[in-house]
Amino acid sequence: MFVACHLFLGLILGLAIAGRLGDRRLIGFCALGAVLPDLIDKPVGHILLAGTLNSGRIFGHGLLFLALLAVAGIALYRRRESFALLAVATGALSHQVIDAMWAMPVTWYFPLLGPYEAYEYTGYFGGAILAEVSSLSEWVFLAASAGIALAACRGLGSGTSRLAAALVRVSVPLLGILALASLLAWAAGGPESVLMTGAGSEDYLLLAAVAAVGVVGAIRHQDLLDAE
Repeated sequence: MFVACHLFLGLILGLAIAGRLGDRRLIGFCALGAVLPDLIDKPVGHILLAGTLNSGRIFGHGLLFLALLAVAGIALYRRRESFALLAVATGALSHQVIDAMWAMPVTWYFPLLGPYEAYEYTGYFGGAILAEVSSLSEWVFLAASAGIALAACRGLGSGTSRLAAALVRVSVPLLGILALASLLAWAAGGPESVLMTGAGSEDYLLLAAVAAVGVVGAIRHQDLLDAE
């Protein structure tokens, strides 16, 4: 999945956690966790290790990374009663789920199944950016993410709050349409479409799931998103 999709799901999960625990800061921590695997692995794999692995799915996309985050999060919670790192771990888990990391068992279970597998990419970052901006779903997720992020930062002014509320209101029906369109694309066998560049059948199903979760989350936690 692409960056905005990961970020959006992290924000939605953050809303759920914040609503449960009464701490709006957890929205940001969960969103950070949702993009953290790529923030670690893309530069390391495609720049520092470009001559060997050249893979953007390495340590941050494995269960070992999740386990370390979870252990650190539990320790922090016991020591300071802070759920921050556990929220980061939740976001990171969501990243691995919608990246379908079970399809890359060597990476997901590293180091149990041996060393990371090497890949060959030419001009990875240019191609990735082009795929991002040409995917309609990313623009929908980006608009919704902006609305949620602005709503989470209350105190920036009434104008910002109204903008956040407007973005969320517009995004919810668009997310519903995206979920339906993605399901139709999946049912059709995953043909190439403007919804997501290079997507396969499983990608469309995951895309539909993220959009549907977003609709439910935005409606369920409207109290955290309403302008004050």
